[in-house]
Amino acid sequence: MKKLMYLPIVMGMLLNLSCESEEVEISSNLSGTWNGSYSGDDRGVWVVTVDNNGNVNGTATSSFTNDSSPISGTVSDNGALSATLGNTTDREFVGQLKENNEAIGTWIDSGRDFEGTWEGTKQ
Repeated sequence: MKKLMYLPIVMGMLLNLSCESEEVEISSNLSGTWNGSYSGDDRGVWVVTVDNNGNVNGTATSSFTNDSSPISGTVSDNGALSATLGNTTDREFVGQLKENNEAIGTWIDSGRDFEGTWEGTKQ
């Protein structure tokens, strides 16, 4: 009977441990400031900062309109970048940040039926 009395306590402790999110630290070769250009149906420049946990924040600025859109997303420990442009999910900025300080990828704006490629380097 005593064993059954402790079961809810043990289960609660296990559930609490499994719900904690663990921040993953990425390679220091990937963290820092990256910038470059994009081309295709629109063209311009971009700059992002990658923190030690793989969080990405930055800006893309169109050469045609001078409008800027925020870039936000994540980089995995293998350098895979997955981000959105602006405040909508129909604008994606995805690719690869490489440990040789080169970056390549594609962008898509499905709302305007625009797409293209991007490239850059780590500063």
